[in-house]
Amino acid sequence: MGTPLTSAPAVALLEPPGFLMLNFGLAAPVVSLTAHITYGAIVGGFTSLGP
Repeated sequence: MGTPLTSAPAVALLEPPGFLMLNFGLAAPVVSLTAHITYGAIVGGFTSLGP
């Protein structure tokens, strides 16, 4: 995604992700959601151990 001020060619090398990253395939939003839920569960587990 270059601009005239960068050294990237005029043709975009990377497609914009689009709505819910669907331009990267259906697995991208599913993996992202799964990673967010897993991270939240881990952080929530550690915070529940507090005093």
